[in-house]
Amino acid sequence: MKTRRTADKRNEYFAGMLKALGSDPRLKVVRLLIQHGEAGCCVTDIQKEIGCAASTLSHHLETLSRFGLINSRKDAQWIFYSVNFEVLKELFNFLWQDCCSRSSRLVTIETGH
Repeated sequence: MKTRRTADKRNEYFAGMLKALGSDPRLKVVRLLIQHGEAGCCVTDIQKEIGCAASTLSHHLETLSRFGLINSRKDAQWIFYSVNFEVLKELFNFLWQDCCSRSSRLVTIETGH
């Protein structure tokens, strides 16, 4: 029974992450931050790129931060955000851990690159 509760908690944890990523502006923010790598991007540049009001962007950044998907750091008067690559890897590993475990067919994932 304890294993079942642990699995349910993990599902709930990752479902929250996916829900956070399920918003168009938040997904755009994450993709932008992935492009900037570990150095991250200044919040003013994120706002210019995403094109939303500062208060709306603040809400989206808070949601992504709450789930650990992004990190922030302050440098003088600027705030920089970056993707938490470890958390993204954890999410992807969760999604793929049982890939094809109930199928005998081999699945090939094409990245388009």
